[in-house]
Amino acid sequence: MLLITRPIEQTKNLESLLLANEIDYAFFPTFEIKKVKPIVSKQTYEVIIFISVNAVEYAEEYFDKLFNTSIKIFAVGPVTANRLLRKNIKVDCYPNKKASSKELLKMRECQSLSNKKILIVRGKGGSETLKNNLSISNQVDYFEVYERVQCELTIQHNESFEKFKKIPDGVLMATSEESLTYFMRLAQSISSDLIQILPAKKIIVFSERLKVIAEDFGFKNIEITENPSDEDLVNLLINKKY
Repeated sequence: MLLITRPIEQTKNLESLLLANEIDYAFFPTFEIKKVKPIVSKQTYEVIIFISVNAVEYAEEYFDKLFNTSIKIFAVGPVTANRLLRKNIKVDCYPNKKASSKELLKMRECQSLSNKKILIVRGKGGSETLKNNLSISNQVDYFEVYERVQCELTIQHNESFEKFKKIPDGVLMATSEESLTYFMRLAQSISSDLIQILPAKKIIVFSERLKVIAEDFGFKNIEITENPSDEDLVNLLINKKY
């Protein structure tokens, strides 16, 4: 059984795949995505990097102000790149296999950036890896268009967690640091023995950084997906027979 921590409105495709493969699941939304009004600079950028699908969706209304004829568009992974392509935005660089800031930084197009004005489109918070590395030889700014806000505890959370707690092969998915942190906060409000439960539970995370955070929280059985797509997540569940 998979415990889904995403906002429910972003689970339709995953839910369809789980049903098609007869994989049980329960909803435990840990956060909501809230639109943020970014500061729009008059500066012209040479490279724009999109961190996530949410970054693409919430920045779309600003595309006319951000893009110019010579702009280079980078994406942190194939899912984000595909979302840009669906909006007829040409993507010049993205890691094909594994979506992460570290993988993007390894690419030749990224390593060759020097004395460029770069804009990173993302949500509030998150990893500073990309900016820290690119800022060594470039001017790098953020364009923050959304934020993750912790959900209020509901009856659904209680029911889903009790199901997750009782099933030996229950699996938790965590797509971001916020989703994992908010899960811990909500779960601690439900279960006083959470620390004793976690070592026996499996968790699927989407990066090495999240693996470290999960270990700090007490998880022992941690799996990292090669790519944070719904298809890869379901394939992992099937192959590992979770």
